[in-house]
Amino acid sequence: MTLSTSNSSEQTRSLRRRRKPSWWMRGFIWALLFVVLCEAFLFRNPALYGISPVSFIGQITDVEKRLEAQDTEKIKLLVLGDSQSMDALRPPLLAARYGLKPDEVFNLSVSGGKAVDMLHLYERHKDKMPNLQRVMISVNEHQLNSTTDHADNKFRYHATLWERLQVPHVEEKADLAFGWLLYSYGLREVWTQMWKLYWEGKLPQQPRDKYAYKWGLPPVEGRDAKHFGPNYAAEVAKRWMPEYRLEGAQTQALKRLMGELSEHGVQITVLQLPRTQAFEHVMKTQYAAEQAAYRQFIDSVAKQHNGEFVIIPPTLDDSYFRDANHVNKKGAEKITAELP
Repeated sequence: MTLSTSNSSEQTRSLRRRRKPSWWMRGFIWALLFVVLCEAFLFRNPALYGISPVSFIGQITDVEKRLEAQDTEKIKLLVLGDSQSMDALRPPLLAARYGLKPDEVFNLSVSGGKAVDMLHLYERHKDKMPNLQRVMISVNEHQLNSTTDHADNKFRYHATLWERLQVPHVEEKADLAFGWLLYSYGLREVWTQMWKLYWEGKLPQQPRDKYAYKWGLPPVEGRDAKHFGPNYAAEVAKRWMPEYRLEGAQTQALKRLMGELSEHGVQITVLQLPRTQAFEHVMKTQYAAEQAAYRQFIDSVAKQHNGEFVIIPPTLDDSYFRDANHVNKKGAEKITAELP
C-alpha cells in the first residue's frame, strides 16, 4: 500500500514537471509578446515617424495632421500627387481659379508620392470629405515604375501584402513580405536613422512652417542653380527610369483609385505637370518608348473612368522653376491659369 502511494506521488510530480513550460518556452513566449507589442505600439505607430516630419514617412503624419485640422466637410477639390504637385497646385491659387474658398481645397500630396500612397491616403480620409466634387491626380513617369518600389520606404509603410508581392524579383518579394509581417524589419533604415538623430538631440522636430500652411504640405521655396541644365536632368531621369516596368502595384493602385472616385461621382482630372525644357528633352530623346507607354496607359485608364488626362505643355523657361522638375511660385501661377 505504501509502495503504491509512493509510485502514484512520483508519477504525479513527473507529470507536473512535463506539463510545466520549460525555461526556453517561457522565454520564447515573452519575446514573442514583446515583439507584438513593439509592432503594435511602436513600429506601426504613425506618431513615431511623425517626430521627424521632413522624413519620407514622417511627412505622411504631417499632412494628415494638417488635414485633420481642417473642416474636412467643406473640401470640394482635392489634389493627390508628389512634390511636383505640392509646388505647382497650391490651394489658394486653385481656389481663385475655380471660384472656391481656400479652405474648400486641400493638397494631400507627399514628396515622392506614388499611386499606392495616393490610394491609401484617399481611402483613409475619404469618409471625412462627403462634399468632395473633384480630384486632381498629378502623375509622371517614375511614379508608375514598379522596379523602384522595393527601395521606397513609403511603399514599405503603405503597401498591403498583395501589393508587395507584385514587385518584379523573388528576393524583393520575400524581403517586402517579411517587412509586412515585421515593420521593425521592413522600416529598419528609417527608425535606426531616427534613433541616431534622437541620440544627437535633433528629434523631435517641428515642421519648418510650424503648421502655418493649412492646405497641405507647404510648397518648397528657394532655387538651387546646380539643379538645372542637361546634365542634372539626365541624372534625375536615370534615377527615375531604371528597368522601366509599368505592370505592378502602382498601376493597379491608380486603376483602383480612379475606380473608387468614379463610383462616388467625383470628377477626375489627371495632370502631367511640366518640367524644365532640358528635362523634357532628356525624357523625349532617351526614354521616348517608356514615356509613350506610360501616357497611353494613363489616358486609357482616365477615359475608362470618365476622367481626362491633361499634359500641360512644357513651354516654360527656367525662370519659372526652382529646379529641373519643380516650379516656383511664378510657375505655379502660370500653370494654374492653364488648368482646365
